[in-house]
Order: sequence, then C-alpha cells, then structure tokens
Amino acid sequence: MKMFKELSLLLLYSIIGEGLRMFLHLPVPGSIIGILLLFISFQTKLLKTSAIEDTANFLLNHLTILFVPAGVGLMQYYGAIKYIWPILLGAVVLCSLVSLVAVGKTAEFVEKITLKSQEEKARLVEKVEKIRGEVDDFSAGE
Repeated sequence: MKMFKELSLLLLYSIIGEGLRMFLHLPVPGSIIGILLLFISFQTKLLKTSAIEDTANFLLNHLTILFVPAGVGLMQYYGAIKYIWPILLGAVVLCSLVSLVAVGKTAEFVEKITLKSQEEKARLVEKVEKIRGEVDDFSAGE
C-alpha cells in the first residue's frame, strides 16, 4: 500500500506538470515541469524524501527496463533513421564525451574552491588562536 501511495504522489506531480504545460502553453515536457515541482517541494520542505523513497529506489534499480519501450518505439521510425543512424550515434558519443569533460572540469573547480576555503578557514583559526594567546598573556600579566 505504501508503494502505491508513493507512486500516486509521483504521478500526481507528473500530471500537475503536464497540466501546467498545457494551460500555460510551455514548450517544455510536462514530466520535466513535474520533476521541477517535486524538486521545489523538497527544497521548501513541503515534502520529505521519505515520502517517495522506496518507490524511487525501486524505479532507479529497474531503470533499464523502462528504456525498452522507448527502444521498441524507435523501431517505428526505422525507415526515417536507417540512413542517418551513424550521424545520430556520433552525436550521442560526442555529447557524452563533452558531458564527461564538463562534469570533470566542474568537479575540479569545486574541489579547488573547497581547498581554498579550507585553507582560508585554517588561516582564520590560526589568527584566532594567536589573538587568544595574546589575550591570555595580557590577562595573566595583570
């Protein structure tokens, strides 16, 4: 029963997203709008992650099965893509490589910023300790 409630909640967000897309005539898929609404609900603490955790983990663990209908549906357009599939494959590979490089560079940048802030924190702690030592010396002298 819990999984049914969690799945219903996920579907509700998807339906709301689709409704907003249709009502506002947005060029974005309704499922994406639903995911954004779900994200906002988490960030505003309107919804806790435990509310959908089990179903989300189940869906993530069985994600590969969810790609089968899309792959089969793609065969419907075989005639349209049979001559351009190498270009499509090249675009997918190129985009994947660009994404990997972008993620790697972003991770390096974040690590660099983190190290810088840790060094700054260590410097500030040293200053505070030095000032404390001076205050202690001053207090002991009186």
